[in-house]
Amino acid sequence: MTVETSPADALLPALGRFTTVPADSARYDTDISSAAQALRATPAQISRLADHGLPHTADAERGPLFDYDDIMNVGMFCGTGQTVPELGLRFLMRFASSPEASWFEPRDWEIGVHPARTAGGAEPAEGVRLPTVTVRVPDLAAPGVTALSPGFDGPLRENGYEAAVRLTGARHTVRDPRILEAWHEIVDALAARRVTYQTVPEVLRADHHRAWDLGIADCMVASRLLADRLRAQGFEARARRGYLLGLFGSDHSWCEVVEDGVAKSLDPVFAFVATVGDERGVAESPAFARACLGSRFNRLLPCRTDSAEPLVYFDGEPAPYWAMVGVGARPRRSQ
Repeated sequence: MTVETSPADALLPALGRFTTVPADSARYDTDISSAAQALRATPAQISRLADHGLPHTADAERGPLFDYDDIMNVGMFCGTGQTVPELGLRFLMRFASSPEASWFEPRDWEIGVHPARTAGGAEPAEGVRLPTVTVRVPDLAAPGVTALSPGFDGPLRENGYEAAVRLTGARHTVRDPRILEAWHEIVDALAARRVTYQTVPEVLRADHHRAWDLGIADCMVASRLLADRLRAQGFEARARRGYLLGLFGSDHSWCEVVEDGVAKSLDPVFAFVATVGDERGVAESPAFARACLGSRFNRLLPCRTDSAEPLVYFDGEPAPYWAMVGVGARPRRSQ
């Protein structure tokens, strides 16, 4: 069915372009005000999304409540160019169109990880207890990571942290045909739209085979699936997880495989986004897409995890996606 839209209904074309979160994985905790803020829309536009089938629950006091991942996907697929996810992707991927040397040279960063504890940053209702926040810290032993401030005693820290690090990239290529075959299976499925690149909730990231079978994937799903396929071929491989640094930090995942004794980074989602280019408002960069097959970039900060576990927890459980708005980064000033 074709939905007739007016400028006031600019978000409606997104419906049907992505897969909404399955009911057994959904977390309906985002109210109209928070959704409107993320989509740079009016409450009336959010109400129309609900009227046209965007899944939600009804709360007697707060009104319709949506899954935040669904809201992010509305923003990514509506095509207005003004929503938070559209602007965020363009900003974070802007470095891909920079000169190649800038992807690898040493770069110093100041990072602040202080996750938001309420959707939209709103004050909690009277009597509502805010969750205890636990976060994963940078992996200061990872290749290309140098600590410029005191390190951390363990892999987790309560309430967040601030840190300074130097990230140094490295140019690598991959030659083994088995790695190349597994790589192209993932990237080509995204490019051909057999699998839709979209925001995926944490519970489905953990069940990445189910997500792929549903025809959806984000960086976490694609990286875990690629690591599985490489391990099945006998390679030492794992999904890595950390932050893509810019004016703010974004949860990101990539795959790492050992070839000829060297740990090489494989980033299928970066490669896909750099290939489709202007479709999502990101400059096309074939050179960057090629570099995603083996190279390490100076804007990716890996965190300490055993198997790419979540980076932020509320009361010991994986935090919702909106908690990431409390992560920020900026180039470090000379000391």
